[in-house]
Amino acid sequence: MKKGIAFIQIIMGLMIFSPILNGQTTLEEYNYVTKGYKVQIESGLDMKKGYEFVSIDTITTRIATAEMKTLYRIKDNKKEIAAYLIIYDRTNRTTEYICVPNPKSNDEIMQKYFTALWDGVSETSSKGQLISYIISKHLKW
Repeated sequence: MKKGIAFIQIIMGLMIFSPILNGQTTLEEYNYVTKGYKVQIESGLDMKKGYEFVSIDTITTRIATAEMKTLYRIKDNKKEIAAYLIIYDRTNRTTEYICVPNPKSNDEIMQKYFTALWDGVSETSSKGQLISYIISKHLKW
């Protein structure tokens, strides 16, 4: 049941982001969002050249916080959305850095995204709800 709910949330998220993402998310960008950003922040390193993060929103509940950022790819002085970052921090758990890739990205990247949303443990239900909520607040209607 939980796997079905997570699958529906992913499909809805993909349909929602289709019109507002410009290019496919590369594996390098996916890895930067899910791993490199944490290293950059913890180490005080400069932003990856050719990219910019912009904070969108932070939502907090009793047990968790989700922060959403846009990763822009900058080419020829033009910004395009490369991916979204959701920093999910749940009490007494390791902080997760979730990349929401362009839905036109390759299957490997989409599978990594699916796995990040549903890893088979019970608390993913609250994670899915919080992530869905923060995404839905920022859609372009």
